[in-house]
Amino acid sequence: MKINPAIPPNASIRKTKLAGTNLMSYSSMLSMLFLFFMLLTPAAMARVNERDATYDKEILPRRAFIGVQLLTMTDSIAQLNEMKESTGVFVADLAEGGSAAEIGLQAGDIILEANGFLATSVYPFIDYIASYQKGDNIKLLIIRDGIEMKMSGEMKGFPPETSPYAEVIYDQIPFEDGYVRTIIHKPNAPGKHPVLFFVQGYTCVSMDNMGNHHPYTKLLEGFSKRGFVVVKTEKAGMGDSRSSRTCADVTLLEETDLFSASYNNLTKYDFVDLDNVFVFGHSMGGVQAPMMDYDYDPKGIIVFGTVVRPWFEYLIEQTRIQRLLLGQDYLTNEANHEQSIRFYYRFMLDKESPEELMQDPEMADFLDRYWQYEEGGFMNGRHYTFWHQLQDTRLFKAWSEVNSHVLSLHGEGEFVAFNPWEHELIANIVNYYNPGMATYMRVPNVDHGFIYVNDIEHAVAIRNNSQYRRNNIHTGISGLIADWMEEVRR
Repeated sequence: MKINPAIPPNASIRKTKLAGTNLMSYSSMLSMLFLFFMLLTPAAMARVNERDATYDKEILPRRAFIGVQLLTMTDSIAQLNEMKESTGVFVADLAEGGSAAEIGLQAGDIILEANGFLATSVYPFIDYIASYQKGDNIKLLIIRDGIEMKMSGEMKGFPPETSPYAEVIYDQIPFEDGYVRTIIHKPNAPGKHPVLFFVQGYTCVSMDNMGNHHPYTKLLEGFSKRGFVVVKTEKAGMGDSRSSRTCADVTLLEETDLFSASYNNLTKYDFVDLDNVFVFGHSMGGVQAPMMDYDYDPKGIIVFGTVVRPWFEYLIEQTRIQRLLLGQDYLTNEANHEQSIRFYYRFMLDKESPEELMQDPEMADFLDRYWQYEEGGFMNGRHYTFWHQLQDTRLFKAWSEVNSHVLSLHGEGEFVAFNPWEHELIANIVNYYNPGMATYMRVPNVDHGFIYVNDIEHAVAIRNNSQYRRNNIHTGISGLIADWMEEVRR
């Protein structure tokens, strides 16, 4: 019997007819998927829904820190291992301190099962383990160097955020039959402090401990340095949050109500200066910020990279302008633009569902190419009703009723919210109905994701350059906004 000396004490083994493996000989052939920071797909969220959520004295236990990098199993891997079929998922690397490493997994292992769930391919396996929480037990069946092994252990919690400028408080607010996590950075100095309440973009990702190279981390850290309480709110089902429905299933208005509840919950904290609370909406957060139901008016609302016109109008213009910026030739652009008008009229105005649109080959082609359509009615990771509601928002009216100071920012490197007039229009609407309360500002050298760029052409060129984006976060944005907030407070 061949026994690997690295087998942990709690593992049992039995021999199989499998050869050893060498990851480096074929890793370049495989697509890589990371679980160091887990992003939940709609299917993964469904797994969360199925779990019988019980809440201990912590209310919301920490999500599990898996800490494993997986590769898709292919016929090539199976052949290299003399396997009769391509099954399991391949462990490419491990994060130091993660549950996978603590349990005893090693790079080069093949995971066959987790708590009886067959790891037939990467995505379903991720969907399964994504709902695990701190303290959950997991039993793995793996193959290592031709030996089938069992190992088990307890899931570690995801590392909490830390800050040299603030105490990090993990709290929660009720959401339907569960809870949503809130993360609050309280300045180290005593007394009451002004607040920066952040409303993020539309995607279903966790805001918890996003890492030092994430633009949101650097952006919000800048406000902590200036003595602001910083408040982040997870979306339903993201991070530690647990409820029967999760982000992908939640509509625009329901999500806006969730942010409203988090904002209104600030009254419970004795370190919050309720006369100086500022709301900062980025991208879709800039749509939601003026729509929120405030129990008390914020001192100011800041928006960056957002939209004020009806979504049908924005998307038609996006098809024309954004795709030309991305290098589409003019004749193809003209044809796509005409197709987009037909598609968005039926989807946004006539409110046809994607299932109905898929019956038309032209519409099905548009859905597949531009909307990442998934079965169940999901388009770009959100249920189609989210986008239908977005079309029906009346943002002119919402901004006309805002009684707070407003700062509308547009980055000169923007090719997502590409129209500077859009942001000037927000300030114009506010000032028309509430004179002198809004400021429009065009910010040089920054793109939609708070990355430093020379201009819009440069922003397009580096949009998929992860190394550049990690190393060139525009850290001056928070200072610019903080200066405006301090001026408003005087």
